[in-house]
Amino acid sequence: MTVTARLATADDRNEILALVREMIPGVDAAARWDWMYARNPAGHALTWLAIAADGAVAGCTSLFPWRLWLDGVPVLAALGGDGYVRPAYRRRGLGGLLHEASRAAMPAHGLACMYGAPGELNLTPLKHGGSRELGHVARWARPLRGSALKLPGALDGVVAAALRPRFVARLEPVVPLDDRVDAVWSTARQGLRLACVRDATFYTWRFLATPARCQDAFVILDGGTPIAVCALESSTDGRIVRIVDLVAVPGAWHRALRAIARHAADTTTASTLELKLMALDGRSRGLWRAGFTERQHKPFLCMIPSGGDRRFLDPDRWFYTGADADVDTTNG
Repeated sequence: MTVTARLATADDRNEILALVREMIPGVDAAARWDWMYARNPAGHALTWLAIAADGAVAGCTSLFPWRLWLDGVPVLAALGGDGYVRPAYRRRGLGGLLHEASRAAMPAHGLACMYGAPGELNLTPLKHGGSRELGHVARWARPLRGSALKLPGALDGVVAAALRPRFVARLEPVVPLDDRVDAVWSTARQGLRLACVRDATFYTWRFLATPARCQDAFVILDGGTPIAVCALESSTDGRIVRIVDLVAVPGAWHRALRAIARHAADTTTASTLELKLMALDGRSRGLWRAGFTERQHKPFLCMIPSGGDRRFLDPDRWFYTGADADVDTTNG
C-alpha cells in the first residue's frame, strides 16, 4: 500500500484532534491543541500526516518549536511529539517515513535540531527517521521519610526529621511574566552550554497556562535574592514529589535542592523526591552529595538535518529536565 507524508495545514485541525484523542485516551484534545500547538511562544506546531492511497489519514507526527540556548546564542529547535500510526497501518514503516519527512523540512522552518527522551515504541521509528541516541536521561531519587528506605513505620517520622534540611532558602510561587525568573535565567544561562531557554515567558506558558495545572512553579529565594526557579508536581498517590524543572545560578544548585527537599517535607506527605536529568549531567553535579541516587534510564535522542550543526550531537553539552516535554503532567 502506497503511503505518502505531507505537512498538515489549518484545514487538518479536526483530523489532528481525532488522532490526538486516539493516541492519548481521555485527553482534552482541544485544550492540548490550544496550549501546545497554537499558543507555544516559540511558534505554532508543525505536523506531518501519513496519507494512504485512498486518502485516509494513517498517522501523524509533530514538531513543537522550542527555544534553545547554544554556546551563548539563542537558536530555534523542536521537541518531537504526538507520533502515532493507526493500528490498521502499523508495521509498514510509516513512523520512519513521517520522521524522515519532518527531518527533510527542518531547514525550511529554521529548526536546528529535534530532541527528546521518547517512549519505547517510538525509538525505532525515530532512529529510522534520522535520530541519534546520545546517551541516557536518568531518574534521580532522594528519600524524604523512612518509608522510602523500607524502614518500619515507627521510624518514619524519626527518619523524616533527620533528613529534613535546616537553614535553607525559601520557595515562593512564580507569577505570570515574573521578573525574578528572568533574573535567574540571565545568570544561570552563563553556566549552560545547551539548554532550553527558561525565561519568564517560557515559565508562564509551560507551567502557569497549562490545561492540567498540576505542576507548580516557584522562585527560590536566599535572603531575598532569587537563586533558582523550579517546578514541582506530586504523583497521583502522593508518595513522590517530582522536580519537573530546576535551573539555578552558578554555585546554587545544592542550596536549591535542599530548599526543595525542605519544602516537600513541610508541605506534603511524600516519601521520595525525584529529579530527571541527563545521567552525565547529574553525575557531574554531584547529586549524591544532596542525597540523590541514580535510578532508571531512558535513551536521549537528537536529530539534526543533513549537514546540520554537530554541536547538538555532543551529549556533554545538554542540560535536560522534565520541562523539556510536550505534556503538562508527569502522571499517567
